[in-house]
Amino acid sequence: MNTKGNGFLEALKEKTLVRRDKTTAKGVDLIKDKEFIVIYVGASFLAGSARRNVENLKKFYEIMKDEKLEIIYLSQDNNEKEFTKHFHENHGNWLAVPPGTEDNEELMKTLENPTIPHVIVYNKLGFMCRRTTGTADLEKKEILDKWRAKNQNVQFRRGKSGDRQVSSQESQSKESDAVAKDKSGKK
Repeated sequence: MNTKGNGFLEALKEKTLVRRDKTTAKGVDLIKDKEFIVIYVGASFLAGSARRNVENLKKFYEIMKDEKLEIIYLSQDNNEKEFTKHFHENHGNWLAVPPGTEDNEELMKTLENPTIPHVIVYNKLGFMCRRTTGTADLEKKEILDKWRAKNQNVQFRRGKSGDRQVSSQESQSKESDAVAKDKSGKK
């Protein structure tokens, strides 16, 4: 699984999102204040267990209201009328990007056009913590600790593997120093 946000958070910065209560938020303001961004890709025409995702997200959002977390709904409804009815009647007061807009299409592309329903969680640095089709485990605050631990592991691995680019001259210099130490018997 690719852990980097594929540009989603960068693309989100430029967008204006809408809440169920019709207030709006700029993506750039949202990102700087939140530790986790939960993306829910769905539609009003989903049924059965897929429809339960919205109920689970509502419970999760209420439990997490004091955390630095936001949910963004990327609707894949066929038109704005279907989206508006479903969003206002069934969702929590989180943010959404209406269907059929350039913003929605661009954000879906950065997510590599996931199937619906889909839940994707990013930390504020743009690293993916979770990508799945279900929401059954989103019922306890402990999930945030799991995501935080996962983020620390990703950041540790990235740092350990040397994300920093080293010039070939600097690399050769380090190799020469290591060989010289090895020949002299020093460690």
